[in-house]
Amino acid sequence: MTRDVRQIGPVTLCHGDALDVLQDLRGAADLCVSDFPYRLIAGGRGTSGDGSMSGIFDADAYDNSGDLMAMAEWHQMAPPVYRALKPNADAYFMTNDKNLLLAGGALVGAGFKFHNLLGWDKGAPTPNRWYMKHVEYVLYMWKGKARAITNPGSKQLFASPRPKDRVHPTQKPICLMEHYIQNSSRPGDVVIDPFCGSGATLVAAALAGRRAIGIEIDPDHFATACAQVELALKCLDQTGRGA
Repeated sequence: MTRDVRQIGPVTLCHGDALDVLQDLRGAADLCVSDFPYRLIAGGRGTSGDGSMSGIFDADAYDNSGDLMAMAEWHQMAPPVYRALKPNADAYFMTNDKNLLLAGGALVGAGFKFHNLLGWDKGAPTPNRWYMKHVEYVLYMWKGKARAITNPGSKQLFASPRPKDRVHPTQKPICLMEHYIQNSSRPGDVVIDPFCGSGATLVAAALAGRRAIGIEIDPDHFATACAQVELALKCLDQTGRGA
């Protein structure tokens, strides 16, 4: 697959398949912060009176198959991500409740060790017949020698609403990604996101004074991530801190 590589300030963006690109990034990163495109549970449309859901699960955007976008299987992606990290490194992997056991098993099988289960309180709940869901989970793992986080007073649950003007269906708040980056890396370190989507992790890394490498297979999302990074760095140049 032909790659399109863009260098925007301290951020390197690669358009390509993460399985392919990661082979050339062995030992390159100090930290991984990523929202993997995990598989959803198919079915379950009957959550409202008319049997439909809204938002990213609207019938026009989601076919109810379990695949909201191009999927990555945990057991395939965990080993190359592990190899892309330096000998001593932390990693944060976002997932939902249905994927916790599958993801955790694949990550431990690849060599990662489990630090903690964190959560993101996104405020607005997702409709569900078995308790409405307002929390997504983060598997906080490490490789090599364990290191304490920068702010040991940080709590497991981080509350922040979804971005109002989303440019990606599962876009995460920049402040959430920056929270993890600040706690598990140092200025100048390299942060990697194999599924960078809208570029939230990359923007957060740049704002925190880190370098970043992002990989995205979808050409539209890749273009969006490039634009988001460019905008953030422009704001950073003008104000000394991103908007």
